[in-house]
Amino acid sequence: MAATSENANITGVTPNGTIWVCEHMINYQSSRGIFFHDNPFSFTLPVLLLQTSLVSFLTTILQITLEPLGESSFVPQTLAGLVLGPSVFGQSELIKKWIFPQKTFFISQTISYFGIMMFLFLIGVKIDLSLVTRSGKKAWAIGTFSFFVPLLMSNFIARLLGKLLITPDQILCKSIFVLAFIFSTGSFHTTAIHLADLKLLNSEMGRIAISASMVDGAFSLLWVTAKLTEKQSSSADLKHHPFTWTGVSLLVMVIIILCVLRPIMFWMIRKTPEGKPIKESYIFSVFLMILGCSLFSEVIGEHYMIGPVILGLAVPDGPPLGSALTERLDAIVSAVFLPLYFLFNGANFNIFLINTRSFVIVQIVAIFASLGKVAGTMLPSIYWKMPVTDVLSLGLLMSAQGITQLIYLQTALYLHLIDEESYGIGLIALIWITAATTPIVKFLYDPSKRYLSLNRRRTIEQSTSDIELRILACIHSQENTPSIINLLEMSSPSLKNPICFYVLHLIQLRGRVTPVFIDHQPTCNKENPPHSTSYSQHIINAFRSYEQQNSNNVVVKLFTSISPYETMHDEICMQVAEKRVCLLIVPFHRQWIPNEISESAAPIRALNRHLLRKAPCSIGILIERGTLSRNNPLTSVSFFSVGIIFIEGADDREALAYAMRMAHHPNVRVTLVRIMEPRKKNRNLTNRDPDGDLIHRFKVDCIKIKRHDYKEEIARDSVEMVNVIRSLEGCFDLILVGRRHTSESNLFSGLSEWNEYPELGPIGDMLVASDSTFDGSVLVIQQQKKSGVGYHDLNLDCGIVKTKQEPVTIVEVPNDRNVRPII
Repeated sequence: MAATSENANITGVTPNGTIWVCEHMINYQSSRGIFFHDNPFSFTLPVLLLQTSLVSFLTTILQITLEPLGESSFVPQTLAGLVLGPSVFGQSELIKKWIFPQKTFFISQTISYFGIMMFLFLIGVKIDLSLVTRSGKKAWAIGTFSFFVPLLMSNFIARLLGKLLITPDQILCKSIFVLAFIFSTGSFHTTAIHLADLKLLNSEMGRIAISASMVDGAFSLLWVTAKLTEKQSSSADLKHHPFTWTGVSLLVMVIIILCVLRPIMFWMIRKTPEGKPIKESYIFSVFLMILGCSLFSEVIGEHYMIGPVILGLAVPDGPPLGSALTERLDAIVSAVFLPLYFLFNGANFNIFLINTRSFVIVQIVAIFASLGKVAGTMLPSIYWKMPVTDVLSLGLLMSAQGITQLIYLQTALYLHLIDEESYGIGLIALIWITAATTPIVKFLYDPSKRYLSLNRRRTIEQSTSDIELRILACIHSQENTPSIINLLEMSSPSLKNPICFYVLHLIQLRGRVTPVFIDHQPTCNKENPPHSTSYSQHIINAFRSYEQQNSNNVVVKLFTSISPYETMHDEICMQVAEKRVCLLIVPFHRQWIPNEISESAAPIRALNRHLLRKAPCSIGILIERGTLSRNNPLTSVSFFSVGIIFIEGADDREALAYAMRMAHHPNVRVTLVRIMEPRKKNRNLTNRDPDGDLIHRFKVDCIKIKRHDYKEEIARDSVEMVNVIRSLEGCFDLILVGRRHTSESNLFSGLSEWNEYPELGPIGDMLVASDSTFDGSVLVIQQQKKSGVGYHDLNLDCGIVKTKQEPVTIVEVPNDRNVRPII
């Protein structure tokens, strides 16, 4: 055929129904631009860029719209592809001409398939296969039941409907069993994405779901691989022994990956110095491995995605290799390639091909598969006496569909196991099942209810001095260690006032999907000590040394939590509740380093705000400046001067109660500075006044010790109060202040409008603001709320300033028996 003009094409249809399209080849393969009278959209690259821009923009808009409803990212991504497909906008001849020209379609589709191949490789990199072996009986039972129960239920209904409603000559007669299997499959990555979108990765239900989905996904993947191998091997010359050559070749590829490529990657890790980034040549070598495995899969007749998936599972998860690969690939794959893949999946969907009768039949099968998933999850969960709400939420979460099922559906269409009508009906089922389940899970399950429902208050003010005081301190980096140990020393641990001190090293999750909780107790690690390369080891050694120096006075227990910052507060609050902690100490997001510009980290600031809202105990934010962060508590003995600014309220009383414990230390001098309004000067301090009661106790117990002092200052308004506070600069190594105060007081009039750090309250913000000359450390304390439930503080949502992003710490996670999750 020949074209009559440059842009004309000729379409022909062969007797067997195949459509042939012939287009004229232009002289220039790249556009010279509109000023040379070239149409840019007659060329592949501009069209590809336009497709990517449109689908990414539409996905973002849909995500912003649907995310508040609790929808997972899978729903807006799929809807964006459908909207731009032939069922909606794709019907327009203008859209077909400029966005989906036939000459660029297959090139764009090939790029999207390459992207999904890289995406599946990243899935494997982020999966920790040892989680399957560490999963307990509960996870194995839930994972097994959640695969076989829906498979049996959906196949039974498919067979029943096939006999009653489907004639043997219909294509749906065979397709319905393929769809029933796809609806019954599970996937670790699908579940992990839903948990991350719902911010439930650190929850107890999230840990069970992660482990169970590993088992469910393993059964699904093995079944799919077997069916693909059988289908690909059933050619005419191999019909008598379909698994022979393809199966052997697949086994050879697995052996090569495990025995050759995986040892090479371990060699790369050994050659990388601790704390240093991995070489670019090593990253490039892994890319070549990906392409080679994909090519080998195609050569032996397997699906091109199987090789990269197996290679991804073989990559050692976490730093330095796993985290480096995810950092380099995540952005481009998620923002460019993945939307393109959804776009071309939507291009295969045509709503006008769907028959109403077939649609109803397939939806019934999908419903029974989903109910089977819920039932298969609930049966073993109820046996292990899990709460009903948790059981139902877990079942709905396991039944939610995702990109893995979409890939199975697309592969079935590619292998002609289903037709385009069945593909469209199945895609609709995947969307509505996921769209219906995730919002219900968000409504039913709130991980904070487990610790916010505690009725018993845990505060220092209500703790007697003769019982053990439990404190939990969070550490983000090694630089936090000296100040935390100094604060522990100032807390005056002794035989009469024992302290159990919990240290939780917080690390952002990178290069893997599953959060990790590591227990560093010597009794737990006797047989399997943590790796010496662990970033937490220096922190562990410092606190162990301090514990040995004070073996009879303090017990130090150390842990490491590796999780996303978005859900890290749930992990901390659960630890607080389980260990019955009275005071939680967290570092401020900004650090003051001598002769250097202070660094800040927005995720840490957001974490602190979440903790202020939800912590089931009193919480203190430690701003590290001056002596606390410079002195080494293990090699020197220091004398600390501590000041308390007391105005009124529960938070000020909590700060004073903590300071009264410090007053027992022989090397600590405590000075209480009370700022009062004139009208409150003559009020009876001990008559139904909790502030006066505590101050009276301080005078009775501490003033008799000569090194301690009590001062009263009169202030009529905020200006006079600011002058009093600024007169204290240079007098103390550490100042304790309460965070919240009565807003109606004249002392705070206008101060909240100038807050740079509202999470510190007006007094704390005044001491550490940019224009402050105070060079000591500050501990801002908020007492646990009386109601025992979280609250919304509007002041925490204002006063946000631009911050410079702090580099994130990447560590190597030890794989031992003390690493959670263990179900």
